[in-house]
Amino acid sequence: MSSLEVLKHSRNVFSIMKNKTLNIKHKLTEIAIEIAIIVFAISLSLFLERWREKTEDHHLEKKFLSGLRTDLQTDLKELQAASEKWRSMKQAARYFLKPEKEITASNDSTRFYGYKLFHNVYFFPNSNRYESLKSTGKLNVIKNETLQGNIIDLYQTKIPDLMQQIGFFNDFMNTRVRDYLISNFNRNAQNEVVLDKAFFTNIHTKNLLSFYGDLDDIMKRAAAASGTMDKVLEQIDQHPE
Repeated sequence: MSSLEVLKHSRNVFSIMKNKTLNIKHKLTEIAIEIAIIVFAISLSLFLERWREKTEDHHLEKKFLSGLRTDLQTDLKELQAASEKWRSMKQAARYFLKPEKEITASNDSTRFYGYKLFHNVYFFPNSNRYESLKSTGKLNVIKNETLQGNIIDLYQTKIPDLMQQIGFFNDFMNTRVRDYLISNFNRNAQNEVVLDKAFFTNIHTKNLLSFYGDLDDIMKRAAAASGTMDKVLEQIDQHPE
């Protein structure tokens, strides 16, 4: 019932009260009927409005979780690939940080490990969908509180912590490592960069590679983020339609 109808029945109440041709009993009966109609109409209107909002929220939740599943499946694959590169870099750094007598003079081994060291590894999470829902204040459409909490933890804590550490390490690569390589790389007659044992056993190179220990922190945070992604994906799959 529209507000105009409610207003109409409210006016009827006042009209009945002012009607001097009706006795008290008749007035009270008519007024009670009008009030009952108003109360019923308002209650029905509120019920329908809550039902509409609940239906819209359910549709939004379903759409969001479906899209989030796709986002996380993509992010998980990319993060696993990035983690493998970080592990490879750490393994290479560990190889050259061994005592010099344990490092083979083989050019193949030197190149194999050397070329794994000097590149940036990036991870770009698909967070726009989450940020969009958050900005509209609609995170509460996710009715499963545990699922909602894990999603918030992932995008507010796990991923930001990981991105911060990645940023620190890539800044290190783009400044100190880059500047060191420019100043210390040797080139052969063909102007090719020479990656040999002498370069990697140099104390300054070893000092630089010691900072690759920060990769452990990145991989730890990547594992935490991946674990939460797996958990959220499992909960989405178990979530009722």
